[in-house]
Amino acid sequence: MSALSVAIALLARWTTTLDRQHLLAALLTSANGVVILALATIGGALPGYGVAAATLLFARGFVSRTRFIFAALRTAVIGLAFGVAVATYSGPANLVLDVLLFAAGAVGVLLALHILERNRRRVFFQDLVIREQTEQLAVEHQKSEALIHNILPESIAERLLSGERTIAVDYPSVTVLFGDIVGFTPLAAQLRARDVIDVLGRLFLSFDQLASEHDVVKIKTIGDAYMAVGGLTPDDDDHAAGGRSPGPRDDRGGGPARGSRAAAPALRVGVHSGPAVGGVIGSQRLAFDLWGDTVNVASRLQELGPPGRVHIGEGTMLLIRDQFACEPLGAHELRGHSNMQTFAVVGPIAHSVLPASVSPIPVGGD
Repeated sequence: MSALSVAIALLARWTTTLDRQHLLAALLTSANGVVILALATIGGALPGYGVAAATLLFARGFVSRTRFIFAALRTAVIGLAFGVAVATYSGPANLVLDVLLFAAGAVGVLLALHILERNRRRVFFQDLVIREQTEQLAVEHQKSEALIHNILPESIAERLLSGERTIAVDYPSVTVLFGDIVGFTPLAAQLRARDVIDVLGRLFLSFDQLASEHDVVKIKTIGDAYMAVGGLTPDDDDHAAGGRSPGPRDDRGGGPARGSRAAAPALRVGVHSGPAVGGVIGSQRLAFDLWGDTVNVASRLQELGPPGRVHIGEGTMLLIRDQFACEPLGAHELRGHSNMQTFAVVGPIAHSVLPASVSPIPVGGD
């Protein structure tokens, strides 16, 4: 037994997995059982004592929760040794009760270990499924948050994710931009559906890139119209200058329709600055939108704007006149409004070359 213990101690370094640990325990208890039965047989104490000792070994295996396959191996080894001891027993006692007790102990322990192992497997797989579902939920939650951040302004998205359900914000000063393609309806009639999508996709992609560069928030697209707004963040005091249009990019021939069968389309852009109200509408398909007179005026300016130019209201002109040269276009009667002075953006003051008939709006003028 001492030599066996030393051997088991040396093999302990090999037991780096749970199966190896169970195998080593099964070998140790099997050897102990065989030695006990041998000693009981030699000492003439097999009846009662041998069975009790073997049953204690089985009970130890149950308490240690050895895997069923290793418990079955141990039972087979000890059972074989017990069978040999019974067969070679020549004493006066009747071993029938001992055999029955031994068999009952072996079967009972094996059955109990089988039930325990089955329950452990079920719990393990349940934990595995729960872990996988938790990870999937975390991934879906991250996707949902990313989607919300993608479709809503940052400040609005944070409020929505923090649990607010009714979100309405008064913005004292924002700049609203509307842009669309001049003559889009007849243009779309001449193109295949795929080309129409290609034109709009390239245009809106260009708008999205410019909006990202100038800290302007895309609100929505309606047909060929694109709506964006600057000034939704409290520290954005230069929202009118940052919200300029990509019209000049199209004039250079590098616009969003390059590569399509039609020529680069002319754009009509309207911009106006002033107060507005923003909020989240919908409960399933969330959308952030703006309302107010500023939005209506920007839309009217886009409708009346000269193709290829940025048509702005006086509110925007007053905010950008020290950075951009603006050409007066006279008074226009906007639908739902009285006459309003409107302007066209010529270009940055430091770099624009103005026609002789155009002069920058003086910084101190009205």
